[in-house]
Amino acid sequence: MQLETSVEGLSAQLTKLEKRVVDAEERITVTEETTAAHGKAIGFLLQRETELVERCEDLQNRARRQNLRLYQVPEGSKGRDMVTFIKKLLPTVLTDLPLKEDDIRIDRAHRALMPKPKENDPPRSIVIRFADYTVKEQILQQAWKQRTVKMGERQIYFDNDYSPELQRKRAQVRYVVKQLKQKSIKAKCLCPARLRMSVGSEEITFQTVMDAVPVLQDLNMQFRKRNTKYQEEEKP
Repeated sequence: MQLETSVEGLSAQLTKLEKRVVDAEERITVTEETTAAHGKAIGFLLQRETELVERCEDLQNRARRQNLRLYQVPEGSKGRDMVTFIKKLLPTVLTDLPLKEDDIRIDRAHRALMPKPKENDPPRSIVIRFADYTVKEQILQQAWKQRTVKMGERQIYFDNDYSPELQRKRAQVRYVVKQLKQKSIKAKCLCPARLRMSVGSEEITFQTVMDAVPVLQDLNMQFRKRNTKYQEEEKP
């Protein structure tokens, strides 16, 4: 009688354990399905985030198309009005510029929005927004064609006004180009932030620096995979 009672007790406990195991398996199945669904949702959201970031980046650079950056102009050169200063400066330093002062319509011009540098630090760049995109392009192309543009004894530089992210990418490409040239390998940074370099007897264009990593590693180059810190006042 006592043995039967013990067996019945064990049977009841086993039944409870089986039920708990079944419940646990069901919960695990639900959790796995939920986790898989969440994984798909996260993957989709990450993809959408990447697409939206790229769109915002593109829109930001499109909004800057009428802007131009001027580097290495000494602090305190503008006088009272930056716009008037720039309109007088451009025809002076760009000797073959086919534009008169009245043709250069500028909406606004100002120093880069950052603290004023110390005495021996590089001056802040000047951001210039032109009323006409074609005028901006004429000025930029003339500056690049002239190559050496001097304000007095000081060389100044012209470039597009890129977004911070694109500036970072271009700085990374320039870092690689500098290393390649030290190895006597032809290379240059293409717009917006592509790398063109000589590989054997041909020239190859890489859309990003990361695409060029296998080739750079074959050249025993110390490539920094982390983002190259962009210095706003770095000479283009």
